Amino acid sequence: MNRKSKFFLGSLVIVVAVAALIYTAARETSAYFLTMDEYAADAAAHSGKPLRLAGRVSDGSIRWDPKTLDLEFAMQPIPPNKAKGAEAVAAEVAPPPPPGAILAVKYNGILPDMFAEGRDVIVEGRVTNQVFEADTLLTTCPSKYEAEQTDPTQAGAEPERSAELAAG
Repeated sequence: MNRKSKFFLGSLVIVVAVAALIYTAARETSAYFLTMDEYAADAAAHSGKPLRLAGRVSDGSIRWDPKTLDLEFAMQPIPPNKAKGAEAVAAEVAPPPPPGAILAVKYNGILPDMFAEGRDVIVEGRVTNQVFEADTLLTTCPSKYEAEQTDPTQAGAEPERSAELAAG
């Protein structure tokens, strides 16, 4: 074998090894991203598979043990928000979801600062015996931004002051 053939063969072995490592790493860390509605439509098909699931923490379902860092809560679908403005607040309060659409979640780890009842969360893990065993728990930031209301007495004072400045 000449020198060029050895170099080509060595390069080929390295490229194949790197490709195999990338493929294996991507396959082990991949997870389907589903909403609670999508999951509930075919829950049995997702059992035991790695998932990333988006939902909302059900009211009154949080059980947190700070000594062991064990957290249990129920997750429900995020209600649709079709309204805008003041009506959007009313849209956030939706009727309770059907019983099959609620999933029990178990997590062991540090509780995120923004975690609370009614908060939208994303959990990563696997469903085992109809319980989501979460490896990762993420809270989402509120998507609504509401501008700070100005004091009407200050707003009324501004035109007078600008008139005084213009006259002086």
